[in-house]
Amino acid sequence: METTSLFSSDKMSKYSSTHRDEREMRPRGSRVSQAAMLIRDAYLGFQDAPVEGYYDPYSYDNEIRTVRNQISVVCGRLVVQLRGAAVFVCWVLFMLTFFEPPTWCRDASDLQIVATSRGDDIKNEFGDCKILFEAFGVTADMEENKALYPNFDAMLLTISQSRSIEIGCVGFIAMYMLLQFGDDGFFPSFFFYRGYKRWIRASQCVILIMLLLSILIGNTTFNPFLRMAILGTFLRGFQRELLTLIKMIPDVLYVLSMLGIIVLFYAWFGVVMFVDSPQGRTFPNLLEGMWTLWISVTTANYPDVSMDSYSENRLVAIYWVSFMVISFFYIMNLILAVCTQQYDKSINFRKVSREKLAKKLLSDAFTLLDQKDQGFVSRESIMNVMAILNQDMPEVKTMSSEEKSIIYALLDKNGSDSICLDEFLDWSLVMLLNLSKESDYATLVETKLPYVYHSQWYTQLSDAVKSNRFDTAIDVILVLNAMTILMQDYSMLVGHDTGDPENDETLDTKWEKLETLFTALYVLEVMLKVTINGWKKYKESARNLFDFFVTCMTILASFYVYCECGVLQ
Repeated sequence: METTSLFSSDKMSKYSSTHRDEREMRPRGSRVSQAAMLIRDAYLGFQDAPVEGYYDPYSYDNEIRTVRNQISVVCGRLVVQLRGAAVFVCWVLFMLTFFEPPTWCRDASDLQIVATSRGDDIKNEFGDCKILFEAFGVTADMEENKALYPNFDAMLLTISQSRSIEIGCVGFIAMYMLLQFGDDGFFPSFFFYRGYKRWIRASQCVILIMLLLSILIGNTTFNPFLRMAILGTFLRGFQRELLTLIKMIPDVLYVLSMLGIIVLFYAWFGVVMFVDSPQGRTFPNLLEGMWTLWISVTTANYPDVSMDSYSENRLVAIYWVSFMVISFFYIMNLILAVCTQQYDKSINFRKVSREKLAKKLLSDAFTLLDQKDQGFVSRESIMNVMAILNQDMPEVKTMSSEEKSIIYALLDKNGSDSICLDEFLDWSLVMLLNLSKESDYATLVETKLPYVYHSQWYTQLSDAVKSNRFDTAIDVILVLNAMTILMQDYSMLVGHDTGDPENDETLDTKWEKLETLFTALYVLEVMLKVTINGWKKYKESARNLFDFFVTCMTILASFYVYCECGVLQ
């Protein structure tokens, strides 16, 4: 099959007529499309639902529903293409909480400061939040002329703007879920298929309904929590880590119970020991004593909390020090060790589970494609699967005709022009390879100036730039630059700034010339590496990208300094 679109009904009819004689041998749904779904899940490392939990638009049983099939194909492609946009919209909805007027202060007319600051007929677009956030007075700790409601001036949106953005975001998420419903053929049985798929889809629907109702009735008190929840349903990594955290709770509770027993014992001992003493104010009863000790475990009040008793008798240090050694230095580190151990186990479990899942899914896909139980799959079937992966499953990277042939050649290890089960099981690993043409790494000099590229001096220059000695030389220059900055700012660092305030707008020529020299050397380094290695290979190194970014910032900073000092004028 050519890698042209399978969407048109003519293509679908041609596809079905080609294999009409095998129709009785197929299970419900196209074997090729079902195998493609299994291979996709093996490649991604997770499976929301088994094959029977998805609507198959290429199923022969669905030929009478041509329009539904075509809509399902279009919706499926849009779902994958718009998933990034849906996640971004959820983040916008989540971040809206930090830039909108808080719900608690939108109507604070019962507060005296609000009643005296506004008239009865005045309605602010920020509600009463702006009045409260701009209010100054005497605080609870008797500090004068302080902000009564400290904030970061992050209230950038009005109530109406916030409402409009929220409606737009909720509408987009609802549209995205409608596309998911269309991808499942508009069948609730597929949309809410049992298992993970049902839980996620049901949660998303419930949260969306609650968001819509809160907007309609005008009570958005719980909207920040609902926004966070809808974002969590779209973040698989968050769900995975949350599940890991929940599985970790039993082991952590065992250690926390030990800490609770220790706090209980020391609190009981403290109530008895500190009775009728100044320290007794923090140990009036068992519960208050436990609360005091728990705060001590966090070191929020330690050692200040022990000063009253320690001032009376130095031996009380045995009580406090022993408690801190056991609770803070031992138990808290033990909790950290348990969490780390359980997380490592979770990582290993995920790795093993992913390998098992990939092997199972690929084995099932091989069984679907091996219709006659011959023990191998033909090249045509493999190419048909790749065509569907390309067209209807964009979450799997798009493959060109050349890449398809290379991937098939990598799978066909024995050169038999057919794929056996052992070879087929390597599919998900082969798909992870990043294939690229050698010509993509050709440098500008190699393509435009071949005579220079093959010259002796350019070859020597290329070997020098690619050698370790070149990187070592750059590291030495970095150290010298750091020493120069240290010497230039030494007087300021030790608190003896001898600079002349009248000369703030001028340059210290001795040091600035050195700084300019270092900047020129960094620019030369980037130019040499990009010229010799080519931009494509250069950007594959994280260190090179960091150097490129820092060099660009250095150039901008130097340009700004020289402009401010009038050197470039």
